Amino acid sequence: MTVVATEAAGTSSVFDGLKIIDCDAHFTEPPDLWSSRVTGAYRDRVPVMETRDGVSAWYLEGDLWCGVGGNTIRRGGQKVLGEHVLQPFEEVDPASWDPRERVRLMDQMGVWAQVLYPNAVGFSSNHVFSIEDLGLREAVLTSYNTFYLDIQQESDDRLLGQALLPVWDMDLTVKEMTRLLEGGLRGFTLSDKPHKMGLPELTDAYWEPMWDLFNQSGAVVNFHIGSGASREVPANLRRQRAGTDRLAEFTNSDMYLPEFGPQRRLASLATQFYMSNARIVVLLCMSNLFDRYPNLKILSAESGIGWVPFILEAMEFQLDEMVTDPEEVAMQKLRPIDYFRNHFLVPWWFERIGPRKLIEDVGVNNVVIETDIPHPTCLYPNSRQKLETALVGLDPHVIRRVLQDNAAEAFKIPV
Repeated sequence: MTVVATEAAGTSSVFDGLKIIDCDAHFTEPPDLWSSRVTGAYRDRVPVMETRDGVSAWYLEGDLWCGVGGNTIRRGGQKVLGEHVLQPFEEVDPASWDPRERVRLMDQMGVWAQVLYPNAVGFSSNHVFSIEDLGLREAVLTSYNTFYLDIQQESDDRLLGQALLPVWDMDLTVKEMTRLLEGGLRGFTLSDKPHKMGLPELTDAYWEPMWDLFNQSGAVVNFHIGSGASREVPANLRRQRAGTDRLAEFTNSDMYLPEFGPQRRLASLATQFYMSNARIVVLLCMSNLFDRYPNLKILSAESGIGWVPFILEAMEFQLDEMVTDPEEVAMQKLRPIDYFRNHFLVPWWFERIGPRKLIEDVGVNNVVIETDIPHPTCLYPNSRQKLETALVGLDPHVIRRVLQDNAAEAFKIPV
């Protein structure tokens, strides 16, 4: 089933003068991403896109490495329902992977800027982490980040890629962060479950040089749902058909019923994944990380907002009921809800109850919007009309904070 795009700039006065900032979109990796950027000894070893038996995928040194990502917008701007990965790649609309076409689509949608996350390679360093050769792994990751620098420049700072980090090596992480910050990047992605990659939890001393740089620079820390995979999960893709649903293939079956088909599996998984970032929100708000690094700004990407008031209330209640030991009480300077309000951003897109009734409970300064282009549940077509429907009746100050100001301040976007 296809949905024909009828995007047009909104005419509602509530949007007048606002530069809408989309805080979670995905940029599909173009076929020449690595081949056009990597030189030297690794030039002939980088990932290449191939189409075999009508199925496009990325291959690394002849082995299947990863698919082409979630793409549901077909050439001509038609959104295809019931699909997760359009095949072959030639079917995918260029706005998914071409910066000029993406900006043109954003203009049609009435969106000024987009915060971008990876698509095919995973929402953190997942697939890159599965590369055994450390030199090749570094070359693949740094060239990917250079790609983000390129599209940010080409789009006049309207496409803001959130870079991958080589967290297996902290000296290299600081070096790469410094390079990209000097180039103008505004944020980075992290796995919310580093222990699955053999690394300590994010509050461990291992991460202190990285947190120091985040704290000094003001760059945004991004936890995108579904990013906490182990090295083994992406590596298993080599034994899977590239065009299959990655989420359904690589998630434990206890998250869906055996009789579910691939579409219903994906719908069930996606519904549960939206709330998966509750773990990292709770752990960080219950820790003293923000006492040590008071300038951190964290975005919980593609997680929605409906569950947030419950989590905030639960943390406060459990803290008072459970934490009585003086040493544990003294671990934090502030309450969990204060840390959330001071440091977190959370986006919504398809919700109606959340934006209409819960923004005050979440925090007017903590809520942003997203479209999730070009994924299955993306707010497309008619993006602005859908946003307006959800925001109707809210105070103009709240609308301005949610659509523009909160994101503009966090990502340093001039408005």
